[in-house]
Amino acid sequence: MFQSIKSMALIATSLLVAVQVQGEEKTVEQVISESISAAQPNLIVQKATQVGDQGLYEVELTSGDVLYATPDGEYFVYGSLFHANEDGLENLTAKRQDEKRQELLAGLDAKELVVFPSEDEEKAQITVFTDVDCGYCRKLHREVPKLNEMGVTVRYLAYPRAGVYANRSQTEFTGSYKKLKSVWCDDDRQAAMTKAKATGFIKENLDCKAPIEAHLALGQQFGVRGTPAIMLESGEMLPGYMPAEQLAEKLGL
Repeated sequence: MFQSIKSMALIATSLLVAVQVQGEEKTVEQVISESISAAQPNLIVQKATQVGDQGLYEVELTSGDVLYATPDGEYFVYGSLFHANEDGLENLTAKRQDEKRQELLAGLDAKELVVFPSEDEEKAQITVFTDVDCGYCRKLHREVPKLNEMGVTVRYLAYPRAGVYANRSQTEFTGSYKKLKSVWCDDDRQAAMTKAKATGFIKENLDCKAPIEAHLALGQQFGVRGTPAIMLESGEMLPGYMPAEQLAEKLGL
C-alpha cells in the first residue's frame, strides 16, 4: 500500500514538473532533454519513456545508448535496469534493446546488403556488421559456406571501424571505408567481399551511391562497438567471432 502511494506521488510530481518549469508548459521528455543537453551538449535525447507506472524514465539517446532519469532531469543512471518478478530478475534494458534492434532489422532493404543466401531451405538468418580489415571478420567469413550449408543466410552491413574520413578536412577517406565501398560498388558483391577478406585488397571503385555512411550510423543505433557484430532475428546481438557450429547451436539448429 505504501509503495503504491509512493509511486502515485512520484507520478504526480513528474506531471507538475512537466507544466511548471520556469512558467512554461513542458513535457518530461523536454525537461530531461534540456537537462542532459546543458550538462553534456554532445548527448542528444531521441525519446524518453516512463518505466511502467514508476517515477523513472528510460531515456534513449541518438547514439543508441540508454539512460534512466528522474522526471525532473536531475539524476541519471547508466546501466541495466532489472525488474524483480516471480521468474527472477528480468533485464528490462536488454529486452528493450532487443526489441529495438528487431524493429531496425525489419526495416532493412536486402538490396543494400551483401547477402550470402542459405542452401536449400532457409532455417535462420543473421545480419552482421563487418569490416574488411577486421581479422575476426575474415575468420567469420570463412565460416559462411558452412553456415549456408546449415540453412543460415548471412547478410552483411558495412561498418568501417576507422570511420569515413581520414582527416579533419574530410578530403580523404579511410582505407577501410574505401575497401567497403568498393565491395558495395562491385557488380558481384559476394565475390568482391570474399576476395577483399581473403587478400585484404580490392580494386578501388567508389563510383556508386553505396550506403556505407548509413550503415555506420545504423550500427550506432544497434549499439555496435566493434566488429564483427552478429544480429539474430530476435534482436539479440552477439559481439565478436563465433564458430559456425556454436552459432548454429545458438540459433537452435
